[in-house]
Amino acid sequence: MALNCGLSTIKYVLFVFNLLCSLCGIALVVIGGVSLAKISELQDISTEHNIVAPSILFIVLGSIVFVIAFFGCCGAIRESYCMTTTYGFFLMILIIAQIVIAVLVFVYVGDAREAFKKGFARVFDERDRPPNAELINTIQANLECCGKSSALDWLGNMPQSCCKAGTAPLCIPFTSGCQARLGEFIDNAGDVLGWVSLGVAAVELIGLIAACCLANGIRNQARRSGY
Repeated sequence: MALNCGLSTIKYVLFVFNLLCSLCGIALVVIGGVSLAKISELQDISTEHNIVAPSILFIVLGSIVFVIAFFGCCGAIRESYCMTTTYGFFLMILIIAQIVIAVLVFVYVGDAREAFKKGFARVFDERDRPPNAELINTIQANLECCGKSSALDWLGNMPQSCCKAGTAPLCIPFTSGCQARLGEFIDNAGDVLGWVSLGVAAVELIGLIAACCLANGIRNQARRSGY
């Protein structure tokens, strides 16, 4: 079924935006995977919040976005009303889900920040336990921090993980405390996850509008052609 010039333009616009959505889906998977690798080790600090859940959701959402975008590409190229409307329906659900996730991240990131700061203080106070000592060393090395508030919290028994790189045999400790650095890390991770989710949803919204226009045009064209 041949489409008029306007619908043909929408068809190719939809195809291009689905390619963009596919790239956005891949970006969500990559960001979710990177954040999961970086923050999974922090889960032991607090049992109140599942810090890895947003990263896992991003990986799942990214995979779904990629599959739906591929479905939309096929629907646009084949000029299929059924495939295009199905694509639009699932894309609308996906956009709503991403907006909800972004809002939840922005709302609860403050609570998560305070919970993990308190959790680190508890772990630090029990640093004589080998699992806690290993976790503290990992956090101090990765976040470039030392102690709860400063290196003075170690009372002279400062571990090597507090030392800046390249200062051996001397030990020049990091100036930031781990509670403050941990709070900054949670805030930054929340901002990245939330804004990326909204950005991808904005791109998908353009695809949804194009899909609705194309589906409506295909249906009207079919009626006029007697299909």
